[in-house]
Amino acid sequence: MKPLDSYNQIFSAKQTIMVIMAHPDDLEVFCGGTVARLVADHKRVISIKVTSGNRGSRDNAITPEELARIRLAEDEQAMAKLGIPPGDSVNLCVNDGEVENSLAIIERLTYYVRKFQPELIITTNPEPVIIRHSAGTNWINHRDHRHTARSALDAAYPYSRDRAFFAEHFFDQDMAAAHCVEFLIADSWAGVDEALIDVKGFADQKLAAMLCHASQVTPNSARESVEFFTRHEGIPGEFEKFRYVIAD
Repeated sequence: MKPLDSYNQIFSAKQTIMVIMAHPDDLEVFCGGTVARLVADHKRVISIKVTSGNRGSRDNAITPEELARIRLAEDEQAMAKLGIPPGDSVNLCVNDGEVENSLAIIERLTYYVRKFQPELIITTNPEPVIIRHSAGTNWINHRDHRHTARSALDAAYPYSRDRAFFAEHFFDQDMAAAHCVEFLIADSWAGVDEALIDVKGFADQKLAAMLCHASQVTPNSARESVEFFTRHEGIPGEFEKFRYVIAD
């Protein structure tokens, strides 16, 4: 029988994992427990955020510039809670809501894939506009999430692999082509290629990181989010759920 926890199957032989997300708090929401477990297991986790989240507020009085400063500071605190050092946390500072599956963003992601050489990339669900979780529980897949995920996958293949793409990267003699073919897709509930990562013992760390994003969550909403993304009907324990894809 296949073990419920896929952690060892997926990560035992890997040392560098890259998480590419749209907004400063997405990593914590979708895979904060997994990241905490990876860091505790002495794996290197690279966090790439595409936007500063500078429009993610219902407060009409706050300016995008002020909100960007707040959210970048919150993200720095959250990454420290998860054990990711500043040098391994990058924000491209695209405007919130303006992420495109464009060559400009693919080029920037390709640069970091080549620089850090991840063996696996975690990102969000690139496919549906509506995430269908269960009867009566569905939500719109944020446009930034869709485009970030598509750009992350494009950066992995073919752009980071083939040296003729963005050849200027190789003016840096330390830069090398990359060939990452393994992915964990978060926010995917269809059961296709499902992988569960046991985060028992790390859910509190996930919560602590989420609570750093005080501009986005209350203590109650953060706890509800942690429970929603780690507790699954019919599955005892605490697991983060992904679609695990090997796409060579």
